[in-house]
Amino acid sequence: MKLVAFFFACVVASVSAIKDTAANAEAKAFLEKYATEEGAVVKESGLMYKVLKDGAGGSPGLATPCSCHYEGRIAANYPDGATFDSSIARGKPSTFAPRQVIKAWTEAMQMMTVGSKWELVCPPEIAYGSRAKGERIPANSVLIFTMEMLDCQGVASEL
Repeated sequence: MKLVAFFFACVVASVSAIKDTAANAEAKAFLEKYATEEGAVVKESGLMYKVLKDGAGGSPGLATPCSCHYEGRIAANYPDGATFDSSIARGKPSTFAPRQVIKAWTEAMQMMTVGSKWELVCPPEIAYGSRAKGERIPANSVLIFTMEMLDCQGVASEL
Protein backbone atom coordinates (compact mmCIF):
# COMPACT_ATOMS: atom_id res chain seq x y z
CA MET A 1 0.00 0.00 0.00
CA LYS A 2 2.86 2.41 0.81
CA LEU A 3 4.38 1.73 -2.59
CA VAL A 4 1.11 2.59 -4.35
CA ALA A 5 0.76 5.84 -2.35
CA PHE A 6 4.37 6.77 -3.15
CA PHE A 7 3.85 6.06 -6.87
CA PHE A 8 0.64 8.14 -6.90
CA ALA A 9 2.41 11.07 -5.19
CA CYS A 10 5.23 10.94 -7.75
CA VAL A 11 2.81 10.87 -10.69
CA VAL A 12 0.78 13.80 -9.33
CA ALA A 13 3.96 15.83 -8.72
CA SER A 14 5.28 15.19 -12.23
CA VAL A 15 1.97 15.91 -13.98
CA SER A 16 1.77 19.42 -12.58
CA ALA A 17 5.21 20.94 -13.07
CA ILE A 18 3.59 24.33 -13.50
CA LYS A 19 1.61 26.54 -11.20
CA ASP A 20 -2.15 26.73 -11.76
CA THR A 21 -2.90 29.42 -14.32
CA ALA A 22 -5.80 31.15 -16.06
CA ALA A 23 -4.11 30.65 -19.45
CA ASN A 24 -6.01 28.71 -22.13
CA ALA A 25 -5.43 24.98 -22.75
CA GLU A 26 -2.94 25.57 -25.59
CA ALA A 27 -0.83 27.92 -23.45
CA LYS A 28 -1.00 25.52 -20.47
CA ALA A 29 0.32 22.75 -22.72
CA PHE A 30 3.12 25.08 -23.83
CA LEU A 31 4.03 25.75 -20.17
CA GLU A 32 4.03 22.04 -19.30
CA LYS A 33 6.31 21.26 -22.26
CA TYR A 34 8.67 24.19 -21.64
CA ALA A 35 9.07 23.20 -17.97
CA THR A 36 10.55 19.85 -19.05
CA GLU A 37 13.01 21.23 -21.61
CA GLU A 38 16.74 21.07 -21.01
CA GLY A 39 17.99 24.15 -19.17
CA ALA A 40 14.53 25.36 -18.13
CA VAL A 41 14.30 26.67 -14.57
CA VAL A 42 10.85 26.80 -12.95
CA LYS A 43 10.39 29.20 -10.03
CA GLU A 44 7.70 29.00 -7.35
CA SER A 45 6.08 32.17 -8.73
CA GLY A 46 5.44 30.43 -12.07
CA LEU A 47 8.30 32.20 -13.86
CA MET A 48 10.30 29.93 -16.13
CA TYR A 49 13.57 30.82 -17.77
CA LYS A 50 16.59 29.58 -19.66
CA VAL A 51 19.98 31.26 -19.49
CA LEU A 52 21.04 31.85 -23.09
CA LYS A 53 24.23 33.71 -22.21
CA ASP A 54 25.91 34.17 -18.84
CA GLY A 55 26.89 37.67 -17.77
CA ALA A 56 30.05 38.61 -15.93
CA GLY A 57 28.66 41.52 -13.93
CA GLY A 58 26.60 42.18 -10.85
CA SER A 59 22.83 42.10 -10.38
CA PRO A 60 20.54 45.12 -10.03
CA GLY A 61 18.44 46.03 -7.02
CA LEU A 62 14.73 46.75 -7.20
CA ALA A 63 15.22 50.45 -8.00
CA THR A 64 18.32 50.17 -10.22
CA PRO A 65 17.80 51.52 -13.77
CA CYS A 66 18.94 48.94 -16.34
CA SER A 67 19.47 49.20 -20.07
CA CYS A 68 18.06 46.13 -21.79
CA HIS A 69 17.30 44.75 -25.20
CA TYR A 70 14.19 42.59 -25.32
CA GLU A 71 11.70 41.00 -27.64
CA GLY A 72 8.26 39.69 -26.65
CA ARG A 73 5.85 37.13 -28.10
CA ILE A 74 2.72 35.37 -26.95
CA ALA A 75 3.02 31.58 -26.58
CA ALA A 76 1.12 30.94 -29.83
CA ASN A 77 3.87 32.84 -31.72
CA TYR A 78 6.83 31.11 -30.06
CA PRO A 79 9.64 30.67 -31.02
CA ASP A 80 9.93 32.89 -34.08
CA GLY A 81 6.49 34.27 -34.91
CA ALA A 82 5.22 37.82 -34.65
CA THR A 83 6.43 39.94 -31.76
CA PHE A 84 4.24 42.37 -29.84
CA ASP A 85 7.19 44.53 -28.76
CA SER A 86 10.90 44.64 -29.51
CA SER A 87 13.60 47.11 -28.53
CA ILE A 88 15.81 45.22 -30.99
CA ALA A 89 13.48 46.08 -33.89
CA ARG A 90 13.46 49.71 -32.72
CA GLY A 91 17.27 49.66 -32.72
CA LYS A 92 17.51 51.17 -29.24
CA PRO A 93 17.68 49.50 -25.80
CA SER A 94 15.06 50.45 -23.21
CA THR A 95 15.89 51.59 -19.69
CA PHE A 96 13.79 50.68 -16.65
CA ALA A 97 14.20 49.46 -13.08
CA PRO A 98 12.95 46.04 -11.95
CA ARG A 99 10.19 47.70 -9.90
CA GLN A 100 8.75 49.42 -13.01
CA VAL A 101 7.82 46.33 -15.02
CA ILE A 102 5.63 43.21 -14.85
CA LYS A 103 6.15 40.88 -11.88
CA ALA A 104 7.94 38.27 -13.98
CA TRP A 105 10.54 40.82 -15.10
CA THR A 106 10.89 42.21 -11.57
CA GLU A 107 11.81 38.74 -10.34
CA ALA A 108 14.04 37.80 -13.28
CA MET A 109 15.96 41.06 -13.54
CA GLN A 110 17.13 40.85 -9.92
CA MET A 111 18.55 37.36 -10.60
CA MET A 112 20.20 38.29 -13.91
CA THR A 113 23.72 39.65 -14.14
CA VAL A 114 24.93 42.47 -16.37
CA GLY A 115 25.83 40.98 -19.75
CA SER A 116 23.45 38.02 -19.45
CA LYS A 117 20.71 37.06 -21.89
CA TRP A 118 17.72 35.01 -20.75
CA GLU A 119 14.54 33.63 -22.24
CA LEU A 120 11.64 34.35 -19.87
CA VAL A 121 8.31 32.51 -19.91
CA CYS A 122 5.69 34.47 -18.01
CA PRO A 123 2.28 33.00 -17.11
CA PRO A 124 -0.51 35.60 -17.02
CA GLU A 125 -0.51 35.76 -13.20
CA ILE A 126 2.95 37.40 -13.27
CA ALA A 127 2.44 39.24 -16.57
CA TYR A 128 -0.70 41.21 -17.52
CA GLY A 129 -3.22 38.82 -15.98
CA SER A 130 -6.81 39.12 -17.13
CA ARG A 131 -6.15 42.48 -18.81
CA ALA A 132 -5.69 42.55 -22.58
CA LYS A 133 -2.92 44.90 -23.70
CA GLY A 134 -4.05 46.17 -27.07
CA GLU A 135 -4.81 43.84 -29.95
CA ARG A 136 -1.57 41.85 -29.78
CA ILE A 137 -1.79 40.59 -26.18
CA PRO A 138 -5.11 38.95 -25.29
CA ALA A 139 -6.20 38.58 -21.66
CA ASN A 140 -4.56 35.69 -19.77
CA SER A 141 -1.70 35.39 -22.26
CA VAL A 142 1.51 33.50 -21.58
CA LEU A 143 4.32 35.83 -22.66
CA ILE A 144 7.80 34.82 -23.79
CA PHE A 145 10.60 37.36 -23.77
CA THR A 146 14.21 37.26 -24.77
CA MET A 147 15.95 39.80 -22.54
CA GLU A 148 19.57 40.92 -22.57
CA MET A 149 20.79 43.02 -19.65
CA LEU A 150 23.29 45.41 -21.23
CA ASP A 151 24.06 47.76 -18.35
CA CYS A 152 22.73 48.74 -14.91
CA GLN A 153 23.43 52.06 -13.24
CA GLY A 154 26.08 51.67 -10.55
CA VAL A 155 26.43 47.90 -11.09
CA ALA A 156 29.73 46.40 -12.22
CA SER A 157 29.77 44.98 -15.73
CA GLU A 158 32.47 42.54 -14.60
CA LEU A 159 33.13 41.12 -11.18
